[in-house]
Amino acid sequence: MDAEDYISSEKVRSALRSIYRSDAESNLQKALFESLSNDLQPIDQKGRWKPSSLLVLVFLLLCALAGVFLYFSIGARS
Repeated sequence: MDAEDYISSEKVRSALRSIYRSDAESNLQKALFESLSNDLQPIDQKGRWKPSSLLVLVFLLLCALAGVFLYFSIGARS
Protein backbone atom coordinates (compact mmCIF):
# COMPACT_ATOMS: atom_id res chain seq x y z
CA MET A 1 0.00 0.00 0.00
CA ASP A 2 1.12 3.49 -0.75
CA ALA A 3 1.44 6.20 1.86
CA GLU A 4 -1.23 8.16 -0.02
CA ASP A 5 -3.90 5.63 0.96
CA TYR A 6 -3.54 6.36 4.67
CA ILE A 7 -5.33 9.20 6.41
CA SER A 8 -3.23 11.31 8.72
CA SER A 9 -4.36 12.11 12.23
CA GLU A 10 -4.43 15.83 11.39
CA LYS A 11 -6.97 15.23 8.62
CA VAL A 12 -9.12 13.19 10.99
CA ARG A 13 -8.96 15.92 13.64
CA SER A 14 -9.92 18.63 11.18
CA ALA A 15 -12.80 16.51 9.86
CA LEU A 16 -14.08 15.88 13.38
CA ARG A 17 -13.79 19.58 14.24
CA SER A 18 -15.84 20.53 11.19
CA ILE A 19 -18.50 17.94 12.07
CA TYR A 20 -18.76 18.97 15.72
CA ARG A 21 -18.67 22.69 14.89
CA SER A 22 -21.88 22.39 12.88
CA ASP A 23 -23.61 20.14 15.44
CA ALA A 24 -26.09 22.11 17.55
CA GLU A 25 -25.87 19.78 20.55
CA SER A 26 -22.12 20.16 20.95
CA ASN A 27 -22.23 23.98 20.78
CA LEU A 28 -23.18 25.30 24.22
CA GLN A 29 -24.67 28.59 23.01
CA LYS A 30 -26.85 26.93 20.36
CA ALA A 31 -27.99 24.25 22.81
CA LEU A 32 -28.90 26.91 25.39
CA PHE A 33 -30.88 28.95 22.86
CA GLU A 34 -32.61 25.79 21.65
CA SER A 35 -33.62 24.78 25.17
CA LEU A 36 -34.91 28.28 26.01
CA SER A 37 -36.73 28.83 22.72
CA ASN A 38 -40.42 28.36 22.05
CA ASP A 39 -41.18 24.70 21.43
CA LEU A 40 -43.82 25.24 18.76
CA GLN A 41 -42.19 28.04 16.76
CA PRO A 42 -38.58 28.81 17.81
CA ILE A 43 -38.10 31.43 15.06
CA ASP A 44 -40.77 33.98 14.11
CA GLN A 45 -41.66 35.15 10.61
CA LYS A 46 -38.93 37.81 10.59
CA GLY A 47 -36.24 35.27 11.49
CA ARG A 48 -35.80 36.37 15.09
CA TRP A 49 -35.53 34.04 18.08
CA LYS A 50 -38.71 33.57 20.12
CA PRO A 51 -38.25 32.81 23.82
CA SER A 52 -40.38 30.26 25.59
CA SER A 53 -43.53 31.60 27.23
CA LEU A 54 -42.45 29.94 30.49
CA LEU A 55 -39.14 31.79 30.32
CA VAL A 56 -40.95 35.11 29.82
CA LEU A 57 -43.29 34.36 32.73
CA VAL A 58 -40.39 33.50 35.07
CA PHE A 59 -38.55 36.66 34.01
CA LEU A 60 -41.59 38.83 34.73
CA LEU A 61 -42.10 37.16 38.09
CA LEU A 62 -38.47 37.79 39.05
CA CYS A 63 -38.78 41.43 37.98
CA ALA A 64 -41.92 41.81 40.11
CA LEU A 65 -40.18 40.24 43.11
CA ALA A 66 -37.17 42.52 42.66
CA GLY A 67 -39.49 45.54 42.41
CA VAL A 68 -41.32 44.58 45.61
CA PHE A 69 -38.00 44.05 47.39
CA LEU A 70 -36.66 47.43 46.25
CA TYR A 71 -39.91 49.18 47.16
CA PHE A 72 -39.94 47.86 50.69
CA SER A 73 -36.19 48.22 51.28
CA ILE A 74 -35.55 51.64 49.71
CA GLY A 75 -38.93 53.21 48.98
CA ALA A 76 -40.54 52.60 52.36
CA ARG A 77 -37.99 54.81 54.15
CA SER A 78 -38.85 57.96 52.18
